[in-house]
Amino acid sequence: MTFTFRTASLDDYLRTHPLREFFVRHLGITAKQVRKFQDCLATSIDERPLQTLFEANPTLLVQHLHGSGRFVLPKKCLGSEFVPDFVIGEHHSFGYDWELVELESPTIPFFTKAGNPRAQLTHAIRQVQDWRAWLQRNQNYASRTRGESGLGLTDITANAPGLIIMGRRSLLDAGTNDRRRQMTTDLKIEIHTYDYLLERAQVAVVAAQNVGRAT
Repeated sequence: MTFTFRTASLDDYLRTHPLREFFVRHLGITAKQVRKFQDCLATSIDERPLQTLFEANPTLLVQHLHGSGRFVLPKKCLGSEFVPDFVIGEHHSFGYDWELVELESPTIPFFTKAGNPRAQLTHAIRQVQDWRAWLQRNQNYASRTRGESGLGLTDITANAPGLIIMGRRSLLDAGTNDRRRQMTTDLKIEIHTYDYLLERAQVAVVAAQNVGRAT
């Protein structure tokens, strides 16, 4: 079950929340942000411009989540060893869920013509696995609040799911979809194109516009 914030209760919630600077008001997504995303995708030859875009517009990263409290932490250091592109979380009535995000180039497909995972996809998977191994060794430190000299990732565990964003939908080969789904199941890592995020952002904007017209 999720919970819904009223304005007053949200203000109270954020006033004392230790990660308040990373809170994302997901309902505030705009058509302008979606156009920026589209323009960035059209011109980017690697993931760096998209990293910058998402850091400036974190609401683009959370439209696939369902909890009411959503947080986006860019370049969150896991000790001195690892730096995920993003750690994103959602707050439910029962606690927090966290997702480890790795961005790769939008110009590279997941698989080769022979059906093998591209080196970039293999690298991204290894990154997520390395982060989980670190969390296995340092779970107590990672989940403690920053006031207790921790990372503030409440409830995070070594089983945190991963999210790899790479390529475009136009680069997909339907013949590899079953393999990608199986990899997702086996590895507990969602593997999606940037169009996956873009489509959800577009749907959210339309929904917000419909609500506005209804009121």
